[in-house]
Amino acid sequence: PELNFVLNGGINSLSQVKDELDGNTSLAGVMVGRALCADPWSFSMADELIYGDATVDEIHQQHLCTNRRELLEAYGRHVDYEESRNDPAEIRRSLVAACAHLFAGEPNAKRFRRELDEISARPERLQREAKAKVWSNISSGGKGSSTLASAFSTSSDSPAAVASVGWDDIQAIDDNTKWDENEPPLSELILEAAHRNFGDKVLSSCRKESYDRNVWEEEQARIRIARGDPILFTVERSSDEKDSKVSGGVVDGWFKNGLS
Repeated sequence: PELNFVLNGGINSLSQVKDELDGNTSLAGVMVGRALCADPWSFSMADELIYGDATVDEIHQQHLCTNRRELLEAYGRHVDYEESRNDPAEIRRSLVAACAHLFAGEPNAKRFRRELDEISARPERLQREAKAKVWSNISSGGKGSSTLASAFSTSSDSPAAVASVGWDDIQAIDDNTKWDENEPPLSELILEAAHRNFGDKVLSSCRKESYDRNVWEEEQARIRIARGDPILFTVERSSDEKDSKVSGGVVDGWFKNGLS
């Protein structure tokens, strides 16, 4: 009676969590790890379904995002604030990674993640290009002294090398490699990528619509298994022919996807 039992492992959806808790009142809880990271939006109804509507108080309700467009807009305000206080080249990858799997299971989800990778790498790429221009200018005898080139050609830990670099030299690099304030804000880049790949229908679908769809898909999978349909791998093509999603399916799926 003094022990608490928590189910850990093998849970892949919110409906499974609810079924386990409803079917076994002795369970103190259910732990979900990889499934939540892989598809966070599918767990967005957890407060209402697991803890009950009473837990969603009035203040919480005011700030609760009803769809993924609202979620990206709210998260966009956060990432823009963080990049205004820190170097985007150092923090952007971690900021973008948080929303990489927000559209898991949707057509074009893989292409969306590829675009996010490009957005993540953009500050570092622009910084490298800017530094390359500085070096080119130095080698051609432009702004920056020859001591700058000789200093950086030696060990960066060398006190003599650092001492040989004047303030004007350092300023030349700083002026040419600092973040361009005219660059579009990160929030705008993420939201534009989402619109390009998913459109209004997906972005505006509410949390309950997404949950109901997941429950329906799980039920269809159980029916196929109960019927004894052979399970094969099918390839679902997105609008980008290079993008594909591999998932479990039945034999008919091969013909449906034009792979016969």
